[in-house]
Amino acid sequence: MIGGGSQEFIVTVESNTAIHNLLSSTEEEEEEMVELTVGGQACEFPQQYIVSIELVEFALLQLLTDTSADLHWEITRK
Repeated sequence: MIGGGSQEFIVTVESNTAIHNLLSSTEEEEEEMVELTVGGQACEFPQQYIVSIELVEFALLQLLTDTSADLHWEITRK
């Protein structure tokens, strides 16, 4: 799922075994929350989940072409 717009997006990919959230950085940041409209609904997300359109493009290329990209994913096992 890709949500957001303008200059702020979130990217979440779900498989049978895990949920992957694209991160803007690997640094542990203070949990500042950002309001973002996803699917027509305003929601709050941690700042570390907010990424640029360039990172969205890299993530799509990585997922669709099975290429390697230097992206940081939070992985939650199911």
